[in-house]
Amino acid sequence: MVTKKIRIAAWAMLIAQAGIILTGGIVRLTGSGLGCSDWPKCTPDSLVATSEMGIHGAIEFGNRLLAIALAILGVLIALMLWRHRKKRPDLFWLDIGLLAIVPVQAVVGGITVWTKLNPWVVAGHFVPSAIAVGVAAYFVRRTYDTGARLGTRASAPLPTLGWIILALTAVIVVFGVLTTGAGPHSGSTMSTRNGLDNIWITRAHAFPVWLLVITTVTALVLAKRKAQTAMIAPLSVLLGVEIVQGIIGYVQYFLGVPELLVAFHMIGLSATIAAAVAVLDSAYPRSTDVSSDRSLSVVS
Repeated sequence: MVTKKIRIAAWAMLIAQAGIILTGGIVRLTGSGLGCSDWPKCTPDSLVATSEMGIHGAIEFGNRLLAIALAILGVLIALMLWRHRKKRPDLFWLDIGLLAIVPVQAVVGGITVWTKLNPWVVAGHFVPSAIAVGVAAYFVRRTYDTGARLGTRASAPLPTLGWIILALTAVIVVFGVLTTGAGPHSGSTMSTRNGLDNIWITRAHAFPVWLLVITTVTALVLAKRKAQTAMIAPLSVLLGVEIVQGIIGYVQYFLGVPELLVAFHMIGLSATIAAAVAVLDSAYPRSTDVSSDRSLSVVS
């Protein structure tokens, strides 16, 4: 079986990917988006934030440092998996994929700074992070099995509902960033908004959310009726996250989008993505039998 060290490292990767989303949100919510006015340096004259730049420079540079830490974590995991990559190529290449997202995010982040937080570029900056959270959640799931498919799947229509759940989650992410781009938290007084009507884009964002809740409830009922025990827990977790997210979403809307609630909503978004991935993955079970293990038999 995969060792505890690798499993912990996978969880650390998932938490760090969600942390990038949260710290990026904090940068925007505190108006620190241009705390570092240049890229790849913090300023044309300094690689790092200085005391003269104040709290905004520290917050923005802190987000950049977390991205570096994420890259280091990816490299360390790759080294842990290197000599076992033929036994568990799925784990090795998932980590490489997550590692490859880091420079993409860095470049898009640089373009975001150069364009003075253009809301459409900011939206593009968020999407790779959302994808990375999903991949990291899948990476974590893979550390709990042998990597061998059983050749079976959950009873119909549960696999299809799993794909619909993941697709709706993706739609929600897109509408979420568009809603953010139309809202009051621009990240800087120099940044413009995307020009979309805030009320209507918020309503458009809520529509796929309700579809997701309905689909999740339907899938959960069917999973219990068909005794698909592997899917019940992931679906229950997803439904719980959706309920909390919905409550936070409506409360923050009626309270004028306070910063603290927005931050909690972003944490919930990462949890929603991870839970949706877990639901879909649970519809396609893999072996956990050590006797047929193709995973890491010994990891030092």
